[in-house]
Amino acid sequence: MFSHSPFWPDTASTTAGRVDALYIFLVLVSAIMTALIFATLIVFAIKFRKRRNRPAEQIEGSTILEITWSVIPFAVFLAFFVWGAVIFFQERTPPQDATEVYVVAKQWMWKFEHASGQREINELHVPMGRDVKLLMTSQDVIHSFYVPAFRIKQDVLPGRYTTFWFHAT
Repeated sequence: MFSHSPFWPDTASTTAGRVDALYIFLVLVSAIMTALIFATLIVFAIKFRKRRNRPAEQIEGSTILEITWSVIPFAVFLAFFVWGAVIFFQERTPPQDATEVYVVAKQWMWKFEHASGQREINELHVPMGRDVKLLMTSQDVIHSFYVPAFRIKQDVLPGRYTTFWFHAT
């Protein structure tokens, strides 16, 4: 459903590229907003500094200004949320034609079994350029399956099956 979006190219690093793009966008917006706040603070500090023999003035609020500075940040945060939610659903919805691998996490090891019957311990070998769907469970404690290059991490719990997928590069 979400795995092949027209907004994102179907390349080898789709998940990592999308997560990186969102992260860079968050950092840039935060940096720009911080710079704008500091610039405004400096301008107002200079413009409204305390002067001698000048009575204080009462400043009345502006409804338009208050609505503006409430709606704009809300729209930016909503954009962050929607973008992150789209990435989340794309990561959690495996493609129909993905290669399946069954995974069992045990203390100090991972056991992998391919649909063809091939078994591996602590190393996973998959075809390059293919989507891989992992059906994972744990025998003892909570384990975390983490592939830093793909920006993906999934906890595996005892007594539960967890589905997880990635595009092998």
